[in-house]
Amino acid sequence: MNIIIHGSLAFDRIMNFPGKFKENILPNKIHNLNVSFNIHQMEEMRGGTGGNIVYTLALLGEHPVLVSCIGKDGSPYIEFLRNHGVNTEHITTVENEVTAVCNIITDTDNNQITAFFVGAAAQPSKCDFSQWQPEETLVVFAPANNKTDSMHYIADCQRLGLRYIFDPGQTTYDYNGKELKEIIGGAWMLAVNDYELEVVLKKTGLSEQNLLERTEVLLVTLGKKGSVMKTRDGKIFDIPAFVQDKLVDPTGAGDAYRAGLIKGLALGKSLEECGKMGACAASYAIEKVGTQQHTFTLAEFDARYKAFFA
Repeated sequence: MNIIIHGSLAFDRIMNFPGKFKENILPNKIHNLNVSFNIHQMEEMRGGTGGNIVYTLALLGEHPVLVSCIGKDGSPYIEFLRNHGVNTEHITTVENEVTAVCNIITDTDNNQITAFFVGAAAQPSKCDFSQWQPEETLVVFAPANNKTDSMHYIADCQRLGLRYIFDPGQTTYDYNGKELKEIIGGAWMLAVNDYELEVVLKKTGLSEQNLLERTEVLLVTLGKKGSVMKTRDGKIFDIPAFVQDKLVDPTGAGDAYRAGLIKGLALGKSLEECGKMGACAASYAIEKVGTQQHTFTLAEFDARYKAFFA
């Protein structure tokens, strides 16, 4: 299967706040917010939703195609992905911009505040989707921080009959209700977390049932509560999260989940099995600080999957 990922490339600055955001924010002053968090740890690493997903897919033995933009400082990142088996031919280098930067602060409750500098990600990428055949291709639209690019490629998928997953993530707010209806209407799957789902419902004025009249599968991730998949024909699959003592950093867990899910689809697994593979992949990501610091062999992945879900 051809796996095409359209998503961002960025450098992540991951910061840990040794307290709780809610103890530093006054609800009755939210209209006049002025807060500062003293950070005790910061690391800069490779990131971006597109980079994170293809990295874990490569660990799972796939050779995904990444459609994205990177800045003039991105050559080492491209080389890293290529060395791990990612097809980097459709990464556009923007010579007059630096690579996007994602600043992520995580508190002790694993709540996160993110500030994203778009940089090169705002520029158009170059890819002809007509080179792939519908019967052997899956396209994933992850947050790319370039709405024009995403809308263009999604229209191409609808015109060409390419199956795609719409996973708007943090960019959900960039789309209006009409646009979301049009995109979801052509998607095979809508993938969101529980917060993003509420945004989609509010913007579109639709119910969950209405969404499933437009897309075949609704995936909602629920953090430590796992995930749930609902299908147009009424099936519901509750997927538990891995219960473990090695939670170090939740950043990137959702992207790793997507990679495990996609690998399952490539193998022709059932939706429930795909969700479980996603949960297994996510369990590796949260054991490390950063979104591309985890590693495993296929044998290790298989053993962990069987130990938890057998």
